[in-house]
Amino acid sequence: MPAMARLNVGVLGVSHDHVWGNLAALHAGERGRLIAVAEPDAVLRDRVRAQYGGVAMHESFEALLERRDLDAVFVFSDNRASAELGVRALERRLPVMIEKPMAADPAGARVLHAAARTAGVVLMVNWPTAWRPALRHGLTLARDGAVGAPIQLSHRGGHAGPREFGCSPQFCEWLYDPRRNGGGALVDYCGYGAVLCRLVLGRPEAVTAVTPPPRKPDLVAEDNAIVVLSYARGLGLLEASWTQIGGEPAFAMIVYGERGTLIVHQPRPTREGDRAGAGRLQIATSDGSRIIEPPPLPPDERDGPTHFLACVAGERAVTEFCSADVGSDVQEVIAAGLRSSATGHRVELPLE
Repeated sequence: MPAMARLNVGVLGVSHDHVWGNLAALHAGERGRLIAVAEPDAVLRDRVRAQYGGVAMHESFEALLERRDLDAVFVFSDNRASAELGVRALERRLPVMIEKPMAADPAGARVLHAAARTAGVVLMVNWPTAWRPALRHGLTLARDGAVGAPIQLSHRGGHAGPREFGCSPQFCEWLYDPRRNGGGALVDYCGYGAVLCRLVLGRPEAVTAVTPPPRKPDLVAEDNAIVVLSYARGLGLLEASWTQIGGEPAFAMIVYGERGTLIVHQPRPTREGDRAGAGRLQIATSDGSRIIEPPPLPPDERDGPTHFLACVAGERAVTEFCSADVGSDVQEVIAAGLRSSATGHRVELPLE
């Protein structure tokens, strides 16, 4: 059979450290090739040149968007700018893969989603955890009733803080800026749990959140958060921290059901953008506990770029995990959590 034609990919912004793992996946795959990058920061442009020689470099985003040789774009700027850049790309009918959580606020997510519908092209929200076999199989088991009707889904994400974790200065600059990030640790980590709750439990009826004053004196955004999602017959519990010492607990998801408990063990990466280690599943019931080895994901779901380009090529639809519909719902939960923590009140959904 003839070799698959590679799609030409451009990148809008590389200040989000997750970009480097995705560029490596694109380079290692057979579906696309990196041909152009737009990034205002000269240090980051030099880093791209050092790793991917021959790629066209642009100081302005507009210069990349004016190109006529692109088949799709990745967007890896700060949360607010990424949503705006994604809209501009979609208006040029360029398919977009945007790094989670899609935007800095629900308004940005709505405009981005609407632009994709108008353009009729692919918009994919890249959740790094979507490409982990243990978590994906755990979701399948939970949704298929392996532990009965879910009573509670819990997720915790955290580290000692972006700087302490080793994030780049450019990444830290906007992670610590609530306007560009949308918030702090709650925005950074609660989305990972909110997307799992959305897939297993659906859309919540209300959100209640607590974010104590930052423990680090130089922060203006929250560095710890607990968010509770209320459902008619269930709960979601999301925890986020930028002060956690040590990598454990490393549970990617716990589902407490009427007939048992499902735990996804996921060894954490050493720093942002690295791949996590192989995970495993555990189901505990009144009859005992058993470990389940997850099956591998399909070839077109091995990583974000591979999946995205398969969708751009028209071979399949975006997996629900990374759909714009689900991403928009997650953005609303994040915003409701921030509003609840600021007011001290439970926030009903949908938001006004």
